[in-house]
Amino acid sequence: MKGFASGRPETTSSSQETHSQLGSCGLGRWALLIAAAYLAAHLPSLAPSLEDIDSINFALGLREFDVARHQPHPPGSPVYIAMGRALLAVVATVGSSLSETAAEALTLSLWSAVAAAVALVAAARIYQAAAPGDRGLSAWGLLLLAACPLYWLSGLRPMSDLPGLAAALVAQALLLEGRRDRRHLVTGAVVAGLAAGIRVQTALLTMPLLALAIVRQRRQGVVWLTTRPMAALAAAGLAWAVPLVADSGGLAGYMRALGTQAGEDFAWVHMLWLEPTPRRLAFSLYETFVLPWGSAGLAIPVALCALVGGVFLILRERRGLGLMLLAFGPYALFHLVFQETITVRYSLPTLPLVTWFAAAGLALAGRFAPLVAIPLVAASLLVSVPIGVAFGAQPHPEFQAIEAARARARTDPPAAMFAHYSLWRALQADPGGLPVIEPRRQYEWLGPVEYWKAGGAGTIWFLADPRRTDLSLIDPFAREDVTRFPWAVGDRPELSGSRPLGADWYRIAAPEWFAGEGWALTPETGGLSQATAAGPDHRPIELWVRRRAAPLHMVVGGRHLGEAGDPAADFELALDGAVLDRWTLTLADRNFLRFIDIPGGLPGAGYGRLTIATRSAGDDARRALVSVRQFDLQPADRMVYGFAEGWHEEELDPMSGRRWRWTSERSVIRTMGATGGVRLTLKGESPLRYFDAPPSVRVTAAGQVLAQFRPDDDFEWTITIPAADLARAGGAIAIETDPVYLPGPAEGTSDERHLGLRVYEFRVHPVTP
Repeated sequence: MKGFASGRPETTSSSQETHSQLGSCGLGRWALLIAAAYLAAHLPSLAPSLEDIDSINFALGLREFDVARHQPHPPGSPVYIAMGRALLAVVATVGSSLSETAAEALTLSLWSAVAAAVALVAAARIYQAAAPGDRGLSAWGLLLLAACPLYWLSGLRPMSDLPGLAAALVAQALLLEGRRDRRHLVTGAVVAGLAAGIRVQTALLTMPLLALAIVRQRRQGVVWLTTRPMAALAAAGLAWAVPLVADSGGLAGYMRALGTQAGEDFAWVHMLWLEPTPRRLAFSLYETFVLPWGSAGLAIPVALCALVGGVFLILRERRGLGLMLLAFGPYALFHLVFQETITVRYSLPTLPLVTWFAAAGLALAGRFAPLVAIPLVAASLLVSVPIGVAFGAQPHPEFQAIEAARARARTDPPAAMFAHYSLWRALQADPGGLPVIEPRRQYEWLGPVEYWKAGGAGTIWFLADPRRTDLSLIDPFAREDVTRFPWAVGDRPELSGSRPLGADWYRIAAPEWFAGEGWALTPETGGLSQATAAGPDHRPIELWVRRRAAPLHMVVGGRHLGEAGDPAADFELALDGAVLDRWTLTLADRNFLRFIDIPGGLPGAGYGRLTIATRSAGDDARRALVSVRQFDLQPADRMVYGFAEGWHEEELDPMSGRRWRWTSERSVIRTMGATGGVRLTLKGESPLRYFDAPPSVRVTAAGQVLAQFRPDDDFEWTITIPAADLARAGGAIAIETDPVYLPGPAEGTSDERHLGLRVYEFRVHPVTP
């Protein structure tokens, strides 16, 4: 290409001088300098431990390769494991004082840093092939790529993303040269075949350019093309595919493992293929092109530069644009449609295209390009470098929690130990003698349930992913002894989709109650119950109550999930087979909240069995769809409460684990068993995100205004309700908001809710003397 310079008002010589400022000593040298600086900056902050569950899978694969046991996870990465084992032998020798997991983390993260440097050099060759007359553009593109927060952080992580990308970019560079040079075409085919053994998705980056190079070399004849580049690709692929399949127990065994992984990839995730809506598309674009930059303040100027550059490329430089779209477009399209875009690291292969577009926009500034580009690169580094330093400063919280548990277990061991799946994998990598029990994935709370049902009475430990909510199926008072281990970088957008983002270490004594399957006490457990048809509208749901002779009381709440014309539901609640309560829920009522006294308690030892069963009211043969969404049971001298009229259903962001409820014009909390005053604590989002002015919020009991607010920011309030006011109100506390937000008219949707406050945390506690 005579270059981007040829389309500008300046003379060719002037433009070439302007845009080769960074490339005056040759783009190749600049690429090597940028790559070397990147590598040197990363070596001090390499991952001090394994972190995401995939990194643990890779580490376990270094020890014993077994795809069926997710060591690593299917489809398997045999070339990456071979690379890891080769380097691990060196790391283990040089760093003999490192623990096994620390050596594995260092090995895999070192490969990421080296691969990132290699990828920068390869990207320079690709940029040069797309714009041979504009070294300055390519240099700015490389700098933006190296400084991008996602690219920077990925160079520290013990993951296969950057090694896979580096291999793909090297293959792409060779294949672009292979359009004219047969030897490079064959070599590029070999590298492309091996790259798929690191990350299979790299085929979307390499196969289109391989096809282009073969078309350009068609004069060599079918025989040469078949016996050289195509044979080289097949040989490189078979070199890792045949051992992989053989090690998996043959093709049938490998397909079983692959099918299991595919089922997990297409379940419980948000992807455009499963949710083809404008809203999902908007989120996918945001997660792919904004989150990698760590903040909208950085992503917006990059996007504007890329947009300007894209328009120019369409108008004046279609040849280079076509090459870059062929190289990166298929992967970008696949990512947007078939991958969970909130896992931001999956968007890494789109960055070379984004930064090249942005560099094309910067290049239009001519001799003034550095005035825009240097601040943009500097701003990227101001985001990236502190994150990288914080990432490398301490081990991941899951290993901190394991070390703390191990230290305590030396003097005070648990009766049994359980964990969410992602933390159980960490315990597999670094067990340290802790008596962990393998969990049933997505049903991890059932481990403790089976322990207590079998008569276990000792204190158990549970290592929990803070984003999971299934432990809400266990008495909340039993879960108060907890140590939380947050991750200093866990809230970074660049790490979205990582599992886990922290660790909670629970010590749980015998609870007052615990629930089995079918309960919908959180959005997570409700979704699981609905997906598996385990709710009370399909079969009785069970819960176990600790026996005690003292009086008990409970609160239970639920919702009719049907549509117009669906029948009412008859409920029956029984304890040890004796019916305690019956009621009917109509579609018009929609929700119920009931308080039930058990004055005689439940004498005896162990746990009694509580069941809730439903059937359609009358003779209607249709099933009445319902769910039970609130429950608590305590001794009668301990307060229980529930969300009554005016509250909307609880919602959950599965990636962050954040839960919330919306209030409406008047939302009521009903309490039972309070012997004095109570303290109400609310923490929520600023209403100015959806209101033009602060609303008026009042907290009342029996018409008495106890507190009044006009929130203009995120809020956290604590309100004391005196015993006399609570008694006059019959235990009811109201939160009144004026005005409310109407999302349907405001957003053009069918949402008919009236939204007052978005409440993230809500607690009601007795006032202690």
